[in-house]
Amino acid sequence: MGEILQKAGGGPHELRDLIVEGAEGNPFYVEELIKMLIEDGVIVVGEDHWRVELERLARVHVPPTLTGVLQARLDSLPPEEKMLLQRAAVVGRLFWDTAVAELKANEEGGLDEEDITALLEAVRDRELVFRRERSAFAGAEEYIFQHTLLRDVTYETVLLDVRRVYHGQVARWLEVAAGKRIGEYLGLIAGHYELAGEGEKAIEYLLRAGDLARLAYACQEASGYYHRALPLLEVQGRLDQAARTLMKLGLTYDLSFDFQGARQAYEQGFA
Repeated sequence: MGEILQKAGGGPHELRDLIVEGAEGNPFYVEELIKMLIEDGVIVVGEDHWRVELERLARVHVPPTLTGVLQARLDSLPPEEKMLLQRAAVVGRLFWDTAVAELKANEEGGLDEEDITALLEAVRDRELVFRRERSAFAGAEEYIFQHTLLRDVTYETVLLDVRRVYHGQVARWLEVAAGKRIGEYLGLIAGHYELAGEGEKAIEYLLRAGDLARLAYACQEASGYYHRALPLLEVQGRLDQAARTLMKLGLTYDLSFDFQGARQAYEQGFA
């Protein structure tokens, strides 16, 4: 904390007390709280020296938790920047500018490339996201939220109905962007289809991901995908396919020498 406030001469004791009381030893809380105070005009940043506005400090409400500080920072953003981060949060902690450009809840709700570029620069300046040197997808810039918790807090502010629409759009963007490397992204695509409520597509990708993982002897990963697919198959009444999936699950358990688990899966499948 002393390092961060060095330019403010260590900061007045009122500010130091405020930060110490809330931080409870969490350096990320300290960092985010100071950024919040800068954005609120409590700390005025100069070239060589920072100034603390004690009158503003007396009026400011300091959230007691890190989640609260992040929520306060998010709420203080201009609407367009908050909208951009919300869409990015649906993509994931790791996201791509062209994926965000695909997301719209209605015909009028999209952001064009110029808007997205400018807004990403703005939230980068606030150190909410960072741009990575390399991108997994050609023609797309890759970004990452500063912290998983920041992404989670932002995601929770997206309306449930809108989330579902966005997740479906992310899944379809990934299908195209992945191209011949789609095998690397089967699980990610499946997850977006699950959250979109598109059961049929989710099943397709979960089973493909499970099969690929099983053939690569990634047994824990494979059984996870099969277990996620099974309740979706049952809801849709696809019991024959559920039985075949249970057989695959049994094979997966066999490969990992979990013979009791294998037996249970086989018995359920035959039933």
